[in-house]
Amino acid sequence: MRRKKLHIKRATLLIGLCLCIELVNAQITINLPQANIQSGTDYDQRFSAGRFVSVLGLIPGFRVNANTPTFSNVTTGGIIPLYRANISLISVGSVSVLGAGQEQPLSTSPSTLYNAVATLLSGDITANARIPVSGFPWIAGVYSSNVTFSLSGVNLGTITPGSQNFNITVPGFISVQPSVGTTSILLNDLSYYRSAAGISANKVIAIGATVAYIPSVQAGSSQFSFATSLPYNTLPVAPVSAVSAGLASVPSATSAALSVNNQALTSAVGIQVSTNAQSLTNTYTIAPAALKSNFLQAGTYSVPLNYSWSKLASVYPAGSLQTQATGTLEVVVSDLTEIVASQQVINLDFNSVSDYTSGVIIDVPSHLRLSKTTPYNLTVRASSSTFTSSGNSIPLSVLRIGPAGGKTGMNTVTLSAAAQPIIVNANPEIDRNISLRYSIPASQTEHLMGVPSGSYSADIIFGVVAP
Repeated sequence: MRRKKLHIKRATLLIGLCLCIELVNAQITINLPQANIQSGTDYDQRFSAGRFVSVLGLIPGFRVNANTPTFSNVTTGGIIPLYRANISLISVGSVSVLGAGQEQPLSTSPSTLYNAVATLLSGDITANARIPVSGFPWIAGVYSSNVTFSLSGVNLGTITPGSQNFNITVPGFISVQPSVGTTSILLNDLSYYRSAAGISANKVIAIGATVAYIPSVQAGSSQFSFATSLPYNTLPVAPVSAVSAGLASVPSATSAALSVNNQALTSAVGIQVSTNAQSLTNTYTIAPAALKSNFLQAGTYSVPLNYSWSKLASVYPAGSLQTQATGTLEVVVSDLTEIVASQQVINLDFNSVSDYTSGVIIDVPSHLRLSKTTPYNLTVRASSSTFTSSGNSIPLSVLRIGPAGGKTGMNTVTLSAAAQPIIVNANPEIDRNISLRYSIPASQTEHLMGVPSGSYSADIIFGVVAP
């Protein structure tokens, strides 16, 4: 009798040990692929739901329920609703029950996966989890619940383990196309040089992500390269710091001057995951003062850009995670020309003897406002061969046009019907104010003698032409 009792105790110990090992290893893990998250397509994964042991061949029904209200991430406090896992029964032992069962969204209430319609023998239980991906922001991490597969109806069977952990693993990723293309700032109107806002251009970049991240941008050079088919006097030198980079409609956004150093475009809180398919609008702005200082010469200014999106160090998974892409920023300056006269009528009046003996001079401050994005000559001519009044005439050559008193860098010319340069080969400029002097010197007043009194006039045309 003693030997028999000893044998029973050893057997009991062995069985207990086996059960303990099985319970420790009992868990279900669904690894949600990045591809499904990015495409928003449902994901199916089969898993072992335990083992069914039948007694007397009776026919049970199968049920499932969760023992927690959500899938939860104990580290971050994040959750996934239970109904995001839809469970169906595939087979029991060698018997397939596909088509005989029904899919059920996981909940805390037991839901029937299969009603007893056929004899099921003992064997492994295979189930399927379908995860509807679309319409939910998946944030990287491991989310856990505890589920129980149980029997219903008249049965004398068991399912082991009675309950097990159910994990959904969401991978951490940031996904961007390797090239985001060219962002073009088109300076095709002089109004940009005058606007308080300057000029901006946007680049929309599609990003897939399950982690919070900080976007940044880095210029590949400290200066823009320059190319043009138009004339220029000197090769322009434009620093990339003349352009400010930022993000539109992002609460944590910050702006920074472009640099060869990496410039973060948000504060340290970065951009959180509100949706897995995001569109970030990178903005590039040039203020009016920077436009006038650096982008006067018509042509194309370009610089390569390196973009990066870096995971916040504090979020899952551990370690660094960064995605990079390349692009180009170009500033395209068109060949723009404008000349505006502030005063349309200039009168030189001869009303006294001293006017004839000394001549007459009229200075017109800021008479012309000139803008040109390539080198230029400013010319002047008359549209007729003489000044005329009621059939009478005075030669054009009596009039001199040149710089107003105290002004330099211009020529004084004698008016004629042929265009003559007042300014020669000037550099590009925006809103240059030109003050002019109109004069009839004493040496020319003899041409006014003996002609009938009256107002003698001629149309004067200023032109901006290439040197």
